Amino acid sequence: MNKFTQNLFQWVYPFFPLWAWLTLTFAHFPAEKILVIILLPLLVYTFWTVKMKVPAYLIFYISFTVFHLCSVFYNGLMPDNTNWVFFILFDSNTLATILFLIVENTDFDEGFLKKMGRHILWIVALSLVFSILQIKDSSFFYNISLDEDLIYLGDGRNTSIYSWLGLNSIGVTFPILVSILLNVYNTSSRPFPLIVLAGIVVAFLTKARYVMISTIIAFLQLFFIKSISIKKKVYVIVFFVVGIFMILGVSQLANYDINATINDRILEKDGDMQSAKTRLLSYDVFMMKFPENPYFGVGPKTRADVVNLLGGEAPIIHVGYLSYLYFYGFFGAMLLFIALACLLWDAWLIGRRDDFWGSFYGLLGFALANFTFVYFNFSEMGITLAVIYMRYYKVNSIRL
Repeated sequence: MNKFTQNLFQWVYPFFPLWAWLTLTFAHFPAEKILVIILLPLLVYTFWTVKMKVPAYLIFYISFTVFHLCSVFYNGLMPDNTNWVFFILFDSNTLATILFLIVENTDFDEGFLKKMGRHILWIVALSLVFSILQIKDSSFFYNISLDEDLIYLGDGRNTSIYSWLGLNSIGVTFPILVSILLNVYNTSSRPFPLIVLAGIVVAFLTKARYVMISTIIAFLQLFFIKSISIKKKVYVIVFFVVGIFMILGVSQLANYDINATINDRILEKDGDMQSAKTRLLSYDVFMMKFPENPYFGVGPKTRADVVNLLGGEAPIIHVGYLSYLYFYGFFGAMLLFIALACLLWDAWLIGRRDDFWGSFYGLLGFALANFTFVYFNFSEMGITLAVIYMRYYKVNSIRL
């Protein structure tokens, strides 16, 4: 069964965006729900045949998931088009819990890891190809059902292959994929230039600052890892500079206006710093409303009074940590925040011991990104892959 589990993860991840496209397009059914149906029997089998290991981060995350579901029930926030069984079963936190329990009780071997590295490289290369194709037509391979108001599409945002998972998936998953590959392939390997090029191009074409920042954080490990020599670090800097000039040249040939993207989306020269004002307003509204329900929150939905105070700038408190404190109160939110802190700590220890920093820098980008948006979805493909690599190094350390 351990071999079956490895093969399942190896072929479902990291090709999950493609599976999601297939199931939504032809079966009209979300891939996440199919995954839950597949994984539940596997979890039951694992529970009965293996002495379950539950690390600290997972204890806190399971506690948060239970709190989240109770909060939805207590505050009457369950959607009308479902029932309690299906709501609990197909909640993203439930999916993440199932994934982590299976991963933490599977022994991934070296052969699995080598194949997984190659598969991630393929999907990153495919991400680059689709991002370039979307320069001419941003609706190409785009899941329009998630953006019926055409807000993202109207901004010309490029989601590559990831909109079939979610509109924010590219900002969480792609930087983690890049971070992992920078550890799988060294600076002198043939795939390294492709990884760097894909990271720069795909992140920039999203026109989203948090994606760019998360990808930059993934690249920063090249300069902080002691095992990389000064000579190779200089080589990396030179390659980055050359790569940027190449991108500028190609963009001119493709009639893509880089200056417009920088001015409008990154610097917001014509937007009167609206994005920054939205965050400041979110902070003011949070300080006003959080004291009303400080311990257990109001449930995972922004109430009408808060939406009115936000003045239509955003339908949610647009800082992830503040938003979750408002939703779940100090008690519930701290369960999630401690889970994330424990996960980062485990990734840091693996980096120090095994010189594998891919999971740490990838998860660090996710943690910092939630200061500028709200998306604590731990079932994201990138986070699952980061945990799989962490699990391998934990088991390998025990073997040694």
